[in-house]
Amino acid sequence: MDNLTHGLTGAGIGLLLSQEIFGVLAEPSLVMTAIIASQLPDVDAIVGARNKTRYLKHHRGFSHSLLTAPVTSALVAFVMSGFFQTSFLLLTATAFLSLALHIVLDVFNAYGTKALWPISKERYAWDVLMVVDPVIIGLFAVGISVYLMGYKEPLYALYPALMVYVLSMVKHRMKAKRLLACDLQSNRDLINIMPPMVGWRKWNFIVQKNDQYYLGKINIAKNQIDLQEILDQPKSSKEVEHTKADPKVQVFLDFARFPYYSTYQSLDGDMYIRWSDLRYKLREKEHFTLWSKI
Repeated sequence: MDNLTHGLTGAGIGLLLSQEIFGVLAEPSLVMTAIIASQLPDVDAIVGARNKTRYLKHHRGFSHSLLTAPVTSALVAFVMSGFFQTSFLLLTATAFLSLALHIVLDVFNAYGTKALWPISKERYAWDVLMVVDPVIIGLFAVGISVYLMGYKEPLYALYPALMVYVLSMVKHRMKAKRLLACDLQSNRDLINIMPPMVGWRKWNFIVQKNDQYYLGKINIAKNQIDLQEILDQPKSSKEVEHTKADPKVQVFLDFARFPYYSTYQSLDGDMYIRWSDLRYKLREKEHFTLWSKI
């Protein structure tokens, strides 16, 4: 998710613990610890800020692991204990809850998160929520604002409401997959559904069938499928295998779940393999595209 979402959901944890443990509107040590912890996993983006390959390699890697979260939480608590007299264990628990929520929410995106590193280097991506989800942002912005005005009830409703919303999106995604499997006569294991920019009705899809990729959108409210493009699954070649030795391509293939490649010749006669991830083709066109010279 985006940093605003993580900040709001983290702040909510700090405020909720402040109310439950200290009976105050906002205990600074808990709120600040929760907010800092909610942003900490994304420091890995700094490594690849100026280099797309490094970004793909490191973002949502070790810093997004639930297995390393307890250690990271303790480090955050250690630093914060130098500024506040609050119990170290309480600061650690606050940081851990905020960190864990950050990681879990990221798993519900399409990008991919190494949530079980170092035991597993697999990128978990459940394709349920967009990175920027206006519903979650609006829910927490309004709920926290109302709480700070003196009304406690909305704060306690935030996380149950978040859970209900996420589960409803899971249900809508399952419906979209079921409709596609029926209409396109395809194995469900070969169907990938990606969340809409806003709302729950229109989902992007990639279907693998008969050595082809079917790309389009499905409106589950109208049971309507908009097939936008059909691509032949590319055949391997010596040139393609050669580019796979490129470290940049290796990083890309580790990230991409639907890698697609095509051959291009430049005006000066040089040949290139253009690598892309079909997950982003419908929505963001040239996003996460890599060129490798043959």
